[in-house]
Amino acid sequence: MKGAATLCLLAFASATLAAPSHNDPRFPKTGKEWTPDSLINPDELGNYFQGDIELPLPPQGRNGLIDERYRWPNGQVAYVFDSAFSAANRAIVQDGMAEYASRTGGCITFVERTTESNYVYFTQDNNDGCHSMVGMRGGSQNINYPQWCLDRWGSVLHEMYHTLGFYHEQSRYDRDDYVTIMWDNIEEGHEHNFDKYSESIINGFGEDYDYGSVMHYSAYAFSANNEKTIVTLDPNAVIGQRDDLSQVDLNKLMNMYNC
Repeated sequence: MKGAATLCLLAFASATLAAPSHNDPRFPKTGKEWTPDSLINPDELGNYFQGDIELPLPPQGRNGLIDERYRWPNGQVAYVFDSAFSAANRAIVQDGMAEYASRTGGCITFVERTTESNYVYFTQDNNDGCHSMVGMRGGSQNINYPQWCLDRWGSVLHEMYHTLGFYHEQSRYDRDDYVTIMWDNIEEGHEHNFDKYSESIINGFGEDYDYGSVMHYSAYAFSANNEKTIVTLDPNAVIGQRDDLSQVDLNKLMNMYNC
């Protein structure tokens, strides 16, 4: 029995450490596949800026936007669902909204739109990637959740976090103190996804670099050869989790909105 258990554990480890799969017809723009055991995340599969950010960007891109005009007044985000959403999928997104409200003590809330001029429009285009804009941009702005994005809880929260005003963690000015970008392994044309911003542009809202952020790329993001594109300087660090907001994610959000 012990030997059988060991073989099962080895088989599981082999499956979870397998390189990302390619050539899945669900992802016509990237040819990549996401499964629960993949080493890439569904929000890294799009053809948008940094994978899942809609253009145009605010005048200055920051890990967290300092300019208060991109914040949702009183931390309240109005929203509308596209008719394509099933009741079950609406419930997943609403669970994400409830997570933000609960974790921030009601400081960040999502409310069904009535007459608000600025609001999020939730779409579900399964032929497109997960994507959103960064911060409140004015008028209607999309968050797109294809089914394979809704299937990963952390990616649901990831897109909402963009909308609340944050870029990816590895965009920070100090990222080279924590990770090494393996430029030779990055898909041609996607190098800009690994840009970083100067200290005069980036603001971490009082928090240090967070390997455990729900906003951090995975180690194989945009890999051209199934080799790592990001190597952590801490050999024990794990990046790219899509389980939940980290405590640092939460702290930055609370600091941004003066919760």
